[in-house]
Amino acid sequence: MPPLIPALRLLGDESRLRLLRLLAREELSVAELQEILAMGQSRISMSLAQLKKAGLVDARRVGQKSL
Repeated sequence: MPPLIPALRLLGDESRLRLLRLLAREELSVAELQEILAMGQSRISMSLAQLKKAGLVDARRVGQKSL
């Protein structure tokens, strides 16, 4: 399967697409995303992990926060 197809499948989920749109505008922590999206931490973290694995987002640590 070409690498583009799994990425498109990830973007077919509205919540992951919203995450990407927010992160394209500014760097946000999971806690900040929780507040904006009114979603649970585990769901956001799981979505971010999938997006990171697909190479669509990067993460970096600042103290105890992962941005």
